Amino acid sequence: MTTTRWAIGIDMGGTFIDVVACSTDGALRSLKHPREAGQLVQPILQAVQRMLDENGIQSAQIARIVHGSTVVTNLLLEQNDGPIAVLTNTGMRDVLALARQDRRDLYTAAVLPPTPERRLFPAAQRHEIAGRVDAQGAEVEALDRDQVLALARQIHAAGVRAVAVCLLFSHLRPAHEQQVRAWLLEAQPSLMVSISSDVDPKPREFERFLATAFDAYSKPMVQQYLQTLGGALAERGLPAPELMRSEGGIAPWQDALARPITLAMSGPCAALQGVAASLPHTDAAQVVMSIDVGGTSTDIGILEAGRPLFTDTLLCGDLTLRLRCADVESLSIGGGSLASVNAGGGLRLGPRSQGAWPGPAAYGLGGTNATLTDALLLLGRLPQRLSGGVTLDLALSEAAVARDIAEPLGISVRDAAQAIVATAATAMAESVKMRAFQRDIHPADCLLVAAGGGGAQHVAEVAELAGVSQVR
Repeated sequence: MTTTRWAIGIDMGGTFIDVVACSTDGALRSLKHPREAGQLVQPILQAVQRMLDENGIQSAQIARIVHGSTVVTNLLLEQNDGPIAVLTNTGMRDVLALARQDRRDLYTAAVLPPTPERRLFPAAQRHEIAGRVDAQGAEVEALDRDQVLALARQIHAAGVRAVAVCLLFSHLRPAHEQQVRAWLLEAQPSLMVSISSDVDPKPREFERFLATAFDAYSKPMVQQYLQTLGGALAERGLPAPELMRSEGGIAPWQDALARPITLAMSGPCAALQGVAASLPHTDAAQVVMSIDVGGTSTDIGILEAGRPLFTDTLLCGDLTLRLRCADVESLSIGGGSLASVNAGGGLRLGPRSQGAWPGPAAYGLGGTNATLTDALLLLGRLPQRLSGGVTLDLALSEAAVARDIAEPLGISVRDAAQAIVATAATAMAESVKMRAFQRDIHPADCLLVAAGGGGAQHVAEVAELAGVSQVR
């Protein structure tokens, strides 16, 4: 007797966890599970167990688990962890602080620092060490073992858990960085060390140093998360998770621990790959744009010849990292985005979001502010019970939209809800047009595909505003 085998895909977004199970005989099952405040692993385990229980699947039947998430993306955006230590050559300790001195806004009088160095890798934790490699990759000064061992003990005593080793021209001769890492771990095995010749072995010191610093910054949280998840799945007789990477493809979770920065666009890349796989052959030659609307953001990607486009630059909030990843632009507009009226009487949507907890006012979990989800419910575009077991309260949505938008603008609640939805569609359409023009593509020549929990809610309006004639 042949036993049916299953593969499980898990996507953890800002509001929901989506689980899909596919069997060897072609069966397909899916569910949504709400996230909990401050929890990462437990909701995933609950969602997977629901999938097994509701479909009569045994743990022994699961052959594979693939996981995509926004964990690293959110860590880079929020920047609540840290600090880390940085080891670099004598005279180079301020590379991360000086950056490239680019000004994104020419008319801002007070320019913010180009990197959050004071909080994440402060001057007190940027250390200079002996040793030097020249621009041809030849050693011109030897490393000092005693100095590195002493710094390891000093860093550990300061309570710092992760170290970025960023030495000049290490992309030509990685031996110095590799030796420094070995000595750091010899002195303090608990330290988590990232070296730039592994993370980003390319010229241009600032870009290489920054990518390495954020790789080290991600390691403590990602290690705890993945080790806890892997152990919990193993206890349930389930296989170890494979992680969706920013540059496409998957890797064992142990490989992701070695370079966690490669998970920064894990979730959006997985969604874009899913869109590519779902397209019929007749659309393979057409330029396709995807609009993936979730609870906290909207991700817009492009496919050409049926394949996702990739880039070597990751834009993550105010950060620009040199990282191979899916060419996706994220807008801070999703179902939980807060709607408000500014001092000038203008309607604003986002960038703050109610997220999974307490969520939109309609969730009845303590959120009282108007959101995009509340507006959609008031317009009759959402059912009162969502997939994932979330029940929406129309009266709570009406009260929130009335107080936050309708009364300040002197309009009806329905008109206020329509204005919120129109604001979202306009922002999404502008991003679709910009993404197309950046690639020398006319929006009229594109097919716009809806993805995510909210993509289908907005795709028709966005297409009309952006000048796209075909949607799916």
